[in-house]
Parts: sequence; structure tokens; C-alpha cells
Amino acid sequence: MHRLTSLSLFLLLAMIAAAVGGQFTGGEWYQAMRQPPWSPPAVVMALVWALAYVMMAVAAWMVWDTRRGLARVALAWWVLQLLLGIGWSWVFFGMHRPGWALVVLAAWWLVVLVVIRTFRSVKTAASRLVGPVAIWLLFCWVLGFVQWRLNGGGI
Repeated sequence: MHRLTSLSLFLLLAMIAAAVGGQFTGGEWYQAMRQPPWSPPAVVMALVWALAYVMMAVAAWMVWDTRRGLARVALAWWVLQLLLGIGWSWVFFGMHRPGWALVVLAAWWLVVLVVIRTFRSVKTAASRLVGPVAIWLLFCWVLGFVQWRLNGGGI
């Protein structure tokens, strides 16, 4: 497969995951939530999420492009973290369960740490692309925790 075609497929897969998760976002419920003063505006959140998914896609493509044996295991973890991202969005925005969403987000973050480790064993540069995503997820967990507390702390 041509390299540009394969990169495009990884970008498409990541954008599909982002779009599926994005179907649950927005709405009056989230707008009505009390937010900390340092909560980023919606446009900033959207831009950072888009960049995060692009970075995840490029990193996965870099691992796939090596054709090394460990790439399959690393990419399986990558797919799992995409699914957890969809799950987090569904639990938080779709089900309106910020407490449970913190649990899903923590699991997503842990899986991203595994992605970083497995990507590093295949291609170090790919793991470096995923590092900022782990930091972003940690920020989102803290934001989610504060939102949860500000809005009653119910599960």
C-alpha cells in the first residue's frame, strides 16, 4: 500500500472515532454545568481534541509503517484507546454521568500510557507524538473531576 494512502487511512480511522464520540457532545446539559474559571472555551477544546486525534493517527501510522512484529500488538492497544475515547464521550455527554466518565477517562489514560510504551518499542518518534495526548487526557480528567464536584458529585 502506498505510504500516503496508508497514512490517509489512519487519519480517517481516527477522525471516524472522533466523529462518533463527537455525536454525544454539546447540548444543553453540558452548557448548564457549572465550570471552573480555567475551563477552556469550547472552540479551544475542539481544536485540541482534533490535534490530539491527528497526532494519534500519525503515530499509529508510523508504527504500522515499520512492519515490525510488535507493531500489531501496539496497534491493538491504539484501537482500544480509540474505543475508550468513544466510550468516555458516550458516558459523559450521552449518559450525563460525569462520575462514571472519570473512571472511563482514567482507563483511557492508562491505555494511552501502554500505547506510548508499546509504540516506543517499535518507533520512538511515534511514542513522542502520543505523549502530549496523555498530558491532555490528564488535564481533561482534572477538569472533569472539578466539574463533577462543582455539579454535585453524583455518579
